[in-house]
Amino acid sequence: MLFKNRENLIGDEISLRRNKKDYELLKQALEQPYFGRIDIYEDEENITYYIGKQSIRDLDDNIIVVDWRMPIAKVYYNFTTGNPIQEYMVENSRDKNLVEVLRKREFLIKNGKLINMKQQVADPNSKLNNMQSEKGEEIAITDSFLKDIIENSESTGYLKEIIASIQKEQDQAIRMPINQNVIVQGVAGSGKSSIALHRISFLLFNNKHIKPEDILILGPSHLFISSFQELLPELDLEGICQSTFAKFSLDIIEKELKLNFPIDKSKVFFEKILGEDTIENKIKLKQIEFKGSANFVILLDIFIEEMKKQYEERLKSISLFGHYLGREDLLKIFHGYDYLPFARKVERFITHVDNIYKEQLKKSCDDIKSQYEYIIGTYLNGGGLSQQELVVIKRGIEKVYKNKVYKLENEYREKMKQWKQSMEISDVLTIYKRVLSFEVLEAFTNEIGSEIPELFRKYPNHALSEFDLPPILYIYTSLYDVPRKFSHIVIDEAQDLSFMHFAVLKKFTKTMTILGDLDQSIYIGYGQENWTDLLSFISNDEQSMILNLNTSYRSTKEIIEAADKVLTNQFNMRHQKITPINRSGKSVEFQKISDGEELLNQIKTTIEDWRRQYKRIAIIHNDEQKAEKLADFLREDFIGDVVYVSPDKDVQHEFISVITSYDSKGMEFDAVILVNVNNNSFPKDDLHARLLYVLMTRAQKELKIFYQDTPSPLLEGLVEKQTRQVSKYDIIL
Repeated sequence: MLFKNRENLIGDEISLRRNKKDYELLKQALEQPYFGRIDIYEDEENITYYIGKQSIRDLDDNIIVVDWRMPIAKVYYNFTTGNPIQEYMVENSRDKNLVEVLRKREFLIKNGKLINMKQQVADPNSKLNNMQSEKGEEIAITDSFLKDIIENSESTGYLKEIIASIQKEQDQAIRMPINQNVIVQGVAGSGKSSIALHRISFLLFNNKHIKPEDILILGPSHLFISSFQELLPELDLEGICQSTFAKFSLDIIEKELKLNFPIDKSKVFFEKILGEDTIENKIKLKQIEFKGSANFVILLDIFIEEMKKQYEERLKSISLFGHYLGREDLLKIFHGYDYLPFARKVERFITHVDNIYKEQLKKSCDDIKSQYEYIIGTYLNGGGLSQQELVVIKRGIEKVYKNKVYKLENEYREKMKQWKQSMEISDVLTIYKRVLSFEVLEAFTNEIGSEIPELFRKYPNHALSEFDLPPILYIYTSLYDVPRKFSHIVIDEAQDLSFMHFAVLKKFTKTMTILGDLDQSIYIGYGQENWTDLLSFISNDEQSMILNLNTSYRSTKEIIEAADKVLTNQFNMRHQKITPINRSGKSVEFQKISDGEELLNQIKTTIEDWRRQYKRIAIIHNDEQKAEKLADFLREDFIGDVVYVSPDKDVQHEFISVITSYDSKGMEFDAVILVNVNNNSFPKDDLHARLLYVLMTRAQKELKIFYQDTPSPLLEGLVEKQTRQVSKYDIIL
């Protein structure tokens, strides 16, 4: 056969891609076949498992390296000295096996060469707990193995694959069952975003009935989403759905509602509302907070249910062409479509009644047509009329016929138009604006409080913003179809989403993995402040849980301690203290500048110094327009090395990234410069404390902070300690 059919061609193409991928994985396995080994005692025998990034089989199809996602690998990740008894789920079963771990080894292999090996045994006091280099030298065990992996990893702007370095608490989050809601509270640099992707990889590997397109991952920006594109093939995640909440929502409703939403809520929130402390902006802020609240979800549920009940009460009887449909007749037709969502049910109901009267119209018109045809074709024959008289009479009768049909059709159009208008429901946007009217809100003061209606009486919110998108989508999905369901949804930077966001997402999936950091919750009053409240809101399942990740693997000890001090200055001990890994670096540097020219020159000097040490650095400004202007100035001296980072663009690889503060979430760089952290740009309040914490923890290895005049009060206890230079004359003090 010369030609294959199209299905075979597609199948061959898929097989070719799969084989190429397997080939690449095998090539990688030659360089790093495994990264771990466990020796366990199970069923009265000693068994050894090697753990790798992918499963490797011998020619007899025996597994010689276990894929990290297999259930037995949980034993490897969870074992610590002093805790030899571990359990794992038996594959393709609900049974659990208990095993005793005799020994665990971690290997650092590069290009097929063993660099380091860390060994742990059950007895924490055993001399067998050690670490050896490629030369056989013993190294202090502490965190050296993990530290070596982290220090030798480059900051690429993309999320990293962390399979070989997954820690026990991270592994727990990754391996939670798909039928449970999981909230992961993780400090900056704890690996939340990497955990999100590794968790999806684990879920797909262990739930073969689920396809990648059945999983949705939501991130805060297109920039963030682009940061993990290169990681998808490595984790077998090609085909997963990726989006921001705004784009995900607009893809569903923009065709239906034909609305034009401004996408960038950050600019609206930070620049227009928080930028000026006016009464009007305070009102807007309160309006936004309400639109994201659990109380607004309750109000919408009540309003929509009441709307459904009232619809049946206003069913209007109709009589046309001698055919009468009373209330009971209409109710019977209406409830015949109970299997449909309410809005679709109304549409089908109206169409059903319309079809009844279309049929009645057809019958009435057919009757007139029969009379007309009988008169001109039979009755007039042989009536003694001349041909000329016959033509005139037939024209007159035809005119009568057309006039009667026109009257019937017109009667149908007018009566059905009136009836349809009385039976149609309002469009989603009209419903939304109606709910936010003072009259409606005042009727729900028991549910929402007495102060809310006043917010919308004097300051009606006519202009739509992205903060209106979640409640509008909630109304839409409450009335119409949910376009598609997902097996699981993963949400990163979830602390910035409101209760309304999660109320909507619950309609699209049974379970979610929610990752965030409350100390990075910069949408004060709108985002999340308490994970326990959110878990109660989305789930009644007692098995659903909150996992805490308190260790930062990104930044040096010095950077983490400085960021932690900023939070302590604002919140005292009310924030989650960060535990840095045992990795020291340069002290955080603070430098006072007098004017913009000095600032620019100092930034240039720092860049030249860092060029010899780092591959990617960031300069972060708290003001968008000033950040763009700074990027323009720097391009004059560093041609081709500078990029202004926009949240709606892909991650780029230039040496110097200039970025606005609120667009920097989820990103990391070798070194970071913060521009003008003074008392004006970073006053002492919750928002700026959290924002500054976010900015400081973007740096992996070095952080430098400039300020003009007076440093931010959030830096109290840091600047004084760091900036004072020791002089030989100090001995006389």
